[in-house]
Amino acid sequence: MTTQTEAQPNLPDQHPDAMSRMRNKKNEFNDGRKRPIYSWKDSAFDWIKQTVYSDYSDEKVEANLLSHLPFFPESDGKRRASVINTDLGDGKYIHELFIENIEPVTESSAVMNPNGLPATKEVVLVHGYAASLGLFIDNFDSLSSIPGIKIHAIDLLGFGFSARPNFPHFPSKTKQDIYKVEDWFIDSIEEWRKKRNINNFVLIGHSFGGYLSCAYTLKYNQKLIDAATGINHNLVEKLILLSPVGVERHKNSLLKDQESVSISVAQQQKENQLSPVVSLEQEVLTSQEEIVHGKAGVKPLSASPSASVSQSSNQEASEEEPRTRRRKIIDFMWERNFSPFSIVRNLGPIKSKMISGWTTHRFAHVYYQDQQHFQNVHDYMYRIFNGKGSGEYALTRVLGVGALAKLPLLDRCPEKFVAMGIPTLWVYGDKDWMNDEAGLEMVNEINELSIKKSEKKLASFSILPNAGHHLYLDNPPAFAREIFKFLGFRR
Repeated sequence: MTTQTEAQPNLPDQHPDAMSRMRNKKNEFNDGRKRPIYSWKDSAFDWIKQTVYSDYSDEKVEANLLSHLPFFPESDGKRRASVINTDLGDGKYIHELFIENIEPVTESSAVMNPNGLPATKEVVLVHGYAASLGLFIDNFDSLSSIPGIKIHAIDLLGFGFSARPNFPHFPSKTKQDIYKVEDWFIDSIEEWRKKRNINNFVLIGHSFGGYLSCAYTLKYNQKLIDAATGINHNLVEKLILLSPVGVERHKNSLLKDQESVSISVAQQQKENQLSPVVSLEQEVLTSQEEIVHGKAGVKPLSASPSASVSQSSNQEASEEEPRTRRRKIIDFMWERNFSPFSIVRNLGPIKSKMISGWTTHRFAHVYYQDQQHFQNVHDYMYRIFNGKGSGEYALTRVLGVGALAKLPLLDRCPEKFVAMGIPTLWVYGDKDWMNDEAGLEMVNEINELSIKKSEKKLASFSILPNAGHHLYLDNPPAFAREIFKFLGFRR
């Protein structure tokens, strides 16, 4: 379904081509092509069948999507999968697709970590904002190919088919306010982990899920003792961030007066005067077909700080980009904690037409290859987008206008990740609209600290070819190879 090109190698500190690559990055949104047409008639029929027909319950629509996998609902002899709802109490539950490779682990497939323990094969996969586990449909087959691996793809509380309780009316003016919003999600992940008896795992998070994965690790990662060997190991053995939001420092940060040990005071002050812009509004404009086949246009240099990449990049970033009319509308809605999905839910017969604006962009390649599979994807996203409003109301509290974190990860992660000794991988698409320069800076700051402490690097950075923000969806083969390489798994 995608071009099977190799992932680019990890970029080392001060990579000689980093500046030119970032200046000439292709834009994943300049599609200029004819999209599949989802008619008004189709939209009206969707509304009727999704409202009236029993065949369109959440369970059946998800099962139709997952039936695309060779091991669901029946095992293929190597893997078995099941859908699990884990009760957290008070009417809350976490929805999960659990995939287990039941092939025996042989000497050739075994991987040992430096601490003398076998590499963990428990992997927890966390989706991004307003998404759900179903968006990893093209990755489950490859990720579960490792003998003994266990994949836990979860829907965050308030999203997907997990419970959708009323989101509390949290304020978001102080650091403690933001921590409470983060805790609403990550405390439920921790409770789910305990109920599922997972004591050593790899955590993979995309976009907003990547941000929350960092917050979870900062709060809950701990040293545990292996009962058999007495060796210490981390609860979160390794952390993989897929185009995470909320990395960059900026002038509206609530942490801008907090001293950082990972960079100089002068550089920190300089970054805290910047006004980078993350093009969040373009999420609804993407055309995956253009990304995969490399037909997108040139993206101008993003207004984002990266001290480790270039001084001139910081200077150019100090000037704010002019706001478009769309951007002004989004900012107005953002300041008022407004959710666009509240509009979609009340559009009646035309809501499916509005949703098709996203699915025909993102899944055009599926439409042209398998229209029934495309319809299963569209039906699934219809259910997801029309679910009760809940976790979606957190985004505008955690992130300020411009999709910038009120508590930037650059001010929170480097020193603590090094103290934990946790390896991290930061992955972006080569046409990603998220701020990969900030990701590269994160890697450099972590490594500078870790080299001083232990003379080894803890963080890695990678750019996936023919991939945008949803890099796992845009180039699944390269994505799997990059993950396996970082984890040390041999297929």
